[in-house]
Amino acid sequence: MTKYSGFFYSKDGGKTGKYVDLEDALSNLNNYADFKNKYDNMIYCPECHKAILFLTINTKKHPFLRKKPTSEHKAGCSKIYEAGSLKETSEYIEHLTDDQIKNKVNSMFANLFGSQNTDKGSGAGDTSSRSKNGSPFSFGNLTGKSIRRSFRVRSLKSYIDQDDDKDKVYLIYGKAKLSVLTQTAKKSGNEYDLLEVDPQDKYHHVYRIYLGKHDERSIDPNSEYKVLFIGKYNFSFKYHKEIEEDGEKKKIRVWNFDLINNNLQALKYEKCN
Repeated sequence: MTKYSGFFYSKDGGKTGKYVDLEDALSNLNNYADFKNKYDNMIYCPECHKAILFLTINTKKHPFLRKKPTSEHKAGCSKIYEAGSLKETSEYIEHLTDDQIKNKVNSMFANLFGSQNTDKGSGAGDTSSRSKNGSPFSFGNLTGKSIRRSFRVRSLKSYIDQDDDKDKVYLIYGKAKLSVLTQTAKKSGNEYDLLEVDPQDKYHHVYRIYLGKHDERSIDPNSEYKVLFIGKYNFSFKYHKEIEEDGEKKKIRVWNFDLINNNLQALKYEKCN
């Protein structure tokens, strides 16, 4: 079952509208009834703008969006396909050259960070300009069968469930503060770098991505960046970092994230204008 971390909010059947992050929408309203009153019957697939979505709240899990059974995606939308397994997605990336991975990531980056307040002719979610080649968020399966799989796409602000998210590949994107942390390995004494990604969301967590020995030193920790990375959560280590907020010290959760196949081409970021 496909879950969605955001949706296309439209009052005219998906013709025009804007992208809304689910966690932003939930945090800005008092309760689920307010969400329903504001968005009910105006929530569409963030990619094709055709399939109708609804909020599932009668569950022990965190609320999430899914497609109405009677609604269909537009042809070419990646949400039609089953999400690729860890093995399938890793094999797909493994068989690409670095240039091919870079081009794939650039295509997805451009799509996700296009105009978010858009009609169907431009920006994120537009499928009209790429129907011949299919969605950049889908890929061919390598078993020799003529089937396709899709990337699991989620926002940086998405709620993280260790049971559901374990051993799954995610394409994660959003706007965040970035910083490079240099640490020293206990056994070897060698230095290595981590990229810390802070979406500054209501859950107040940060991601840390292993970079190895990295030469990037131009990141401005005071600026906001558009960032995308592909891989899986590493739940082997559980720890927090201490910050100061409103004059008080508090601890926030740190999530380790491993780039798929440890390939740095699966990471892209640009400073916001």
